[in-house]
Amino acid sequence: MTDKAPPAMPPDQRASSGSEPPEGLVELVEALLLTIDEPLSLDSLGAMVGQETAPELLEATLALVAARWESHRFIELASRAVGGRRVWHLVATAAVAPYLKAGDPGRVPKLSRAALETLALIAWRQPITRGEIEAARGVAVNPQILKQLAERGWVRSLGVKDSPGRPEMLGTTREFLADFGLDSLADLPDFERFAGQDDIDV
Repeated sequence: MTDKAPPAMPPDQRASSGSEPPEGLVELVEALLLTIDEPLSLDSLGAMVGQETAPELLEATLALVAARWESHRFIELASRAVGGRRVWHLVATAAVAPYLKAGDPGRVPKLSRAALETLALIAWRQPITRGEIEAARGVAVNPQILKQLAERGWVRSLGVKDSPGRPEMLGTTREFLADFGLDSLADLPDFERFAGQDDIDV
């Protein structure tokens, strides 16, 4: 039994020769950006909304999505280049942090599977660059994940790598060892067992 293909957009909502996105496309792309955990490229978005949607139309759609959230204090459309291609993701802004802490001072949000995998790679392979993390995981690293790990005091900068672009090298901290009950990095558990947990609340 084969998986069914996602339903195609109605003809009046598919790409046209004009630069104005058809009705419903902005809302659809916005919903995908909110739903998918990882940042999305034009190719990924095109595969989801229909192969007939031209990249130029998707770029125009993303510009409208960004404009819709521009005045929002707590959510924004983030964009950056990864491996020669640009990706987009709707993320929470830093303005959210005080409210999370005020809502439940004794508890911090659990780490997602993506965050755990990122933390595990930093711990086991440090010093490691963001590009090396992305190459190992096969997906772009959400900037919010690195920010979350840094805010918990688990990840720090180890300087820059002597390579083209001089990317930042990342490593763990003493606080990381203390919070996970480790005396040294030699006490780290099995990589796959740590990274494979559904979530963790430390």
